[in-house]
Amino acid sequence: MMESLVDLMTRLGFTRYEARTYLYLLKNNPATRYELSKYSGVPRSAIYSVINKLEQDGLVNAIHSKPKRYIPLPPEQLVKLLEMRYMETLNEFSENLKKLESESHLDHLWNIRGYENLILKAKELIRSARESIYLSVWRREFVRLEEELRDAEKRGVKIVIFSFTELPFEVGRVLSHNLKEKDLEKIWDHKIILCVDQRELLMGEADLENPKNVAWTQNKALIAIALNHIILDITLFGQRYGVNIDDCVVEMSPGELEYLGKLLEEKYEDNLRLFGQEEKMREHLKVHGKL
Repeated sequence: MMESLVDLMTRLGFTRYEARTYLYLLKNNPATRYELSKYSGVPRSAIYSVINKLEQDGLVNAIHSKPKRYIPLPPEQLVKLLEMRYMETLNEFSENLKKLESESHLDHLWNIRGYENLILKAKELIRSARESIYLSVWRREFVRLEEELRDAEKRGVKIVIFSFTELPFEVGRVLSHNLKEKDLEKIWDHKIILCVDQRELLMGEADLENPKNVAWTQNKALIAIALNHIILDITLFGQRYGVNIDDCVVEMSPGELEYLGKLLEEKYEDNLRLFGQEEKMREHLKVHGKL
């Protein structure tokens, strides 16, 4: 027990001598420096500097007696002290990192290695979603993300999910071909594409047995390509089953689809006019029983 506590305290930034001194004092107090050195295993040559350091950090207090004796900070107060200290340090560290970070770094592609790390990153991204989640996924990974997806739905996040496999529950808008996962595994490997708020992308192979690298990025071009891939699968799904998927279409920027439609209309204006005339002719022939 004692050694495991020493190990934990070293992970919190204490030296082994500091950890041994505090833990011995916790069980045997008040104690003199001589007693601490003799029974904690800390050399006499080191005990003075160790006690001074613990005193400066507020972990021990001296009782004014001869010889001087020491008492420890109670465990619950130590935990609160560490929480406050590390929270302040983490906040300061985070703020300084943000100042240091270059905007160009956001376009980099990072590798997430291993299946569990993939799931953890996917959960993190879903928890951070504020506007939209577009997800192409297999049943096995979908089940692992259920809690995060349901929470996102409760927050009012738009969720669109496409899958070739059967999915065991509905969350957001689900479009699935309902194929058996085992049948599909004979020809394909598990894959995942997750786009969150059109600002972050997680994409790659979800291999449970062999660790694979999965891409995570904020690169806008890659996000657009991934979204278009999902939208294409959804569009083909809609055409095959006669399902209206207008509510699933996503715009990378406001008014983009309307503007694209105008460009295409101008480009193919003659063809559209001819198509309109052909339609009128077909209606005319139908009316007169010639078609």
